[in-house]
Amino acid sequence: MKNFFLLLLIWLFVVSCTKYEDGPLFTFRSKTKRLCKTWKYEAIIYTEQGITITTNLPNLKMLFENNGKYSDNNGYAGEWKFKGDVELEITKNKQGDSIQVIVWEITRLANKELWLRSNKIEHHFVAE
Repeated sequence: MKNFFLLLLIWLFVVSCTKYEDGPLFTFRSKTKRLCKTWKYEAIIYTEQGITITTNLPNLKMLFENNGKYSDNNGYAGEWKFKGDVELEITKNKQGDSIQVIVWEITRLANKELWLRSNKIEHHFVAE
């Protein structure tokens, strides 16, 4: 019986460690280490309509660097930062364009998966 309660406490601790809605449940890597790489689209999910798109996705590839720099293959460059526990803010512009600030809700940040939500639309990315 003692072992059961010990296992229950350990399980509750592990479950409470996750910050993101869809996990991961537990990780030894910091969120910066998990984010800093190149990401490409895997799916777009319109949650209210229940529609998942996995073909003809945007050709967007996003690069997040350890020093807070952001760039993508559409010619945008700028900076990124975490806001609180579950938000990712990207400030970017193209040469000569106005600055864009995009705030995403992170729903999953695993080593090879990044799920972002904005306006009830989920954007799923995989590490390249």
